[in-house]
Amino acid sequence: MAMTETRPAPAAEAVAALPEDVLADPPGIAGWLTTADHKRVGRLWIGTALLFFIAAGVLTALLGFESVQSGSDLLTSRSFGAVFALSGETAVLLFLVPMLVGIATLVVPLQVGAAEIAFPRGAATAYWTYLVSAAVLVGAYIADGGSTGREAEAVDLWLLALLGILLATVLALVCVLTTVLSLRTGGMTLPRTPAFSWSVLVGGSLLLLAVPVLASRLVQMYVTHHFGGDLGNYRSEIAWFWSIPQVYVVGVFAAGTALEIVPVLARTRLRMHAAALTVIGLVGVASIGAWAQVPDQRDNLLYAAIGLFAVLPALALLGLLADTARGGRPAPKAALVLALGSALLLLVGAVAGALQSIDDFGVNGTVWETGQSHLVVFGAGALAVLAALWWWAPKIWGARLSEPAGFLAFLTVFGGSALLGVSQLVNGKADELPLRAFDNFDDGGSVALLAGIGAAGAVLVTLGAVIALLAVLATLRTRGNASADPWGGHTLEWSTASPPSRSNFDGPVPAVVSATPLLTDKVSA
Repeated sequence: MAMTETRPAPAAEAVAALPEDVLADPPGIAGWLTTADHKRVGRLWIGTALLFFIAAGVLTALLGFESVQSGSDLLTSRSFGAVFALSGETAVLLFLVPMLVGIATLVVPLQVGAAEIAFPRGAATAYWTYLVSAAVLVGAYIADGGSTGREAEAVDLWLLALLGILLATVLALVCVLTTVLSLRTGGMTLPRTPAFSWSVLVGGSLLLLAVPVLASRLVQMYVTHHFGGDLGNYRSEIAWFWSIPQVYVVGVFAAGTALEIVPVLARTRLRMHAAALTVIGLVGVASIGAWAQVPDQRDNLLYAAIGLFAVLPALALLGLLADTARGGRPAPKAALVLALGSALLLLVGAVAGALQSIDDFGVNGTVWETGQSHLVVFGAGALAVLAALWWWAPKIWGARLSEPAGFLAFLTVFGGSALLGVSQLVNGKADELPLRAFDNFDDGGSVALLAGIGAAGAVLVTLGAVIALLAVLATLRTRGNASADPWGGHTLEWSTASPPSRSNFDGPVPAVVSATPLLTDKVSA
């Protein structure tokens, strides 16, 4: 398929001409069940993922408390392993990736000036597939499935549920990526694509490459287990998806979100848009990770090189954001501190990953790996999605989220993920505490103390998730009172109503002659 940089007006404009009553969903719950409106579908993804954010925090806190109180009746050795596995699957596959998919499903068509997402029914089908698969996954664990399960049918259901979640992810990504590539409005070349949509294109493409690899391993595990074989090593078969370097795909979306928010709230233009797109691409290069799932690769020079390289784009991102903020007059808003906190923890997580990639440092196979993942997933990833929610709330729900709640969410999630991650880094290095450690705390001392600090951090992260959910629920009372452009935004989504109509843009889409079309219009005026 040939692609050109200069695009005609999108074909979706024909849909925009239809009357609103023709496009409208049925009223009530039937409308939500049958909707193909990408904005409604995005809200469904976001709301469900927020609930799993809380669940992920609770599971992580439970592991921490069990570590402090080893020998108590909270968990047995086998159930500890099951909760350990479920916590990772919930944090990444049920919360973070679905949340990013939901935000992208809602925001990207607005950013690129499209009247609709590509394959709208496919986007809706992706959500319902995710929801059903997530319910089956939880049910499989309850029925004694999972990587340590003893019920054969429940273990099979667990593997099928994971495959369903991956299928939903692929289907949703195809819809979003096709929108970026094919439905951009006239004048929006790829170099003029907004930073967030560009990050979705880069990060989504990398996920689209990695997810089938994970799916193939799950199919292999299912066939092997169904016919009486062993499941194999959970860490190399599945957990590589949220380990270095694959976990850095979170940083791609975090970078795109921060590069959208900081210039606007700093009241300045991102002077080096091309450099910003390059930084996002370099974070993507560092997150190509399917090749590293084989344990022997950890002795490979390439593994260490990629781990060390990941620090550079994270550092470049923070420098670019700091330079932008320094050149303007930053407004003290929750979205700003959430975005900057996300970039900072991405850098910390990259440094921890760089040290982990050095075999002689001696932390492979210890809880250092878990701490590094928590810094990236609960730190950079969670803060990035919270920044996106506070930033695009007018387009998502038609109302701004509470600023005090946003600052409180920042303090709890940033502080909690730092306590959780750093305590595990220290336990991994100083005490060489192995992964899935269950009976290494009986002697108390610094190991148990650090485990307790980590548990407190997990509680804080959970509290931050609850605060975010309550802030979202509070918009039910104020829905529809937001202005079209409460921030003075630079990109096309701020040229339409909050929330947008069914056809996204009620009038002509503004001309795109730069990467910041609305800022160009304001300067010209």
